[in-house]
Amino acid sequence: MPTLTRHCPQPADTDALGAALADALRARRLPAALLTLRGDLGAGKTTLVRALLRGLGVTGRIKSPTYALVERYRVANRLQFNENLEKQVYHVDLYRFSSEDDWHDAGLRELLDGRSLCLVEWPERAPQLVPRADLDIVLEPSGEGRIVRLRSGSAEGTALLDWVASHTV
Repeated sequence: MPTLTRHCPQPADTDALGAALADALRARRLPAALLTLRGDLGAGKTTLVRALLRGLGVTGRIKSPTYALVERYRVANRLQFNENLEKQVYHVDLYRFSSEDDWHDAGLRELLDGRSLCLVEWPERAPQLVPRADLDIVLEPSGEGRIVRLRSGSAEGTALLDWVASHTV
């Protein structure tokens, strides 16, 4: 599957990549997609998600869902999106995931039903339960910044990658 690699030497570069992903999602009419984010603690997963959500018009506090497992955000009404989708984005953090019961208790199966955009950090904590991502994002430290690798896992993921590649440096 196609891969796109970006070097983000400064936090602003990570924010710009998150904004570009938001633009790609808007250009695709906010598809029901699964984006997974992998990387060590402090790699920038939540930073990237925060920039993406801001790019989708989410206002107010955007916090890491580490303790709650799931945070839900309403998408700005001004966005054009596929009418059969929910107007929510779900940000899931599986870092503290310890059992399949956590999965069911949090209602994660229902979230990944193809009707909403889901951003899942630490998917490797539940490999048997998290479906294949449309876009798998790996963040790795590199000097003061990070290397971000985006890998498509579906036709939708490839369309998002193509958009980001053609609209960023």
